[in-house]
Amino acid sequence: MQLAKPLFWLFTTLLLVGLSRHLAVTHPALFNFTPVLAVFLFCGAHFKGTWSWGIPLLCVLGSDIFLNPGYGISYFEPFMIVTFLSYLLIWALGNKIGAKAGNTIWIFAALGSGIIFHLITCTFAWVVNPAYTKTLSGLFQSMIMGEPGFTPSYLFLRNTLLSTVFFALCLKWLNLWSENIGTKLEFFSDSSAVKN
Repeated sequence: MQLAKPLFWLFTTLLLVGLSRHLAVTHPALFNFTPVLAVFLFCGAHFKGTWSWGIPLLCVLGSDIFLNPGYGISYFEPFMIVTFLSYLLIWALGNKIGAKAGNTIWIFAALGSGIIFHLITCTFAWVVNPAYTKTLSGLFQSMIMGEPGFTPSYLFLRNTLLSTVFFALCLKWLNLWSENIGTKLEFFSDSSAVKN
């Protein structure tokens, strides 16, 4: 029974991550509308040990196997390493707030996760991308407008914040539901043992 819950969450998060990361291909307005940050936040808060970081890592790596070749991106290029660093910080935030966090703290943690991700990835883009001037205005351009000719950064931030809050609340609700169902199932199995 101990393994059943992590396997349930592994399947659920693989499904969520896999489906959402392909949405942007058919619906460009949904770039960065993904549960990835919420999954790292949730797993950091609700799991301990290997499953705590293993589930979100498997989900991202699994979906990247299919997505990266289409985008011409390698696993080990500097931007991917910085992205994984931001995931680690979001996981640590989830680990810090814990599973008992109320809805208000959970929403603020989800918003903070989106902001952390945006600040880290846009700052890195500003540092390495020659399209940005290495001034304060260039940094603001990377944070707000992005590189000319591409989708503006503020749309990525909007979708990141909306999706992280949405999926964080969904995962929290799904966890409460699964715990409630597990309690009911244990009750029925205990009742049948008493009857026998």
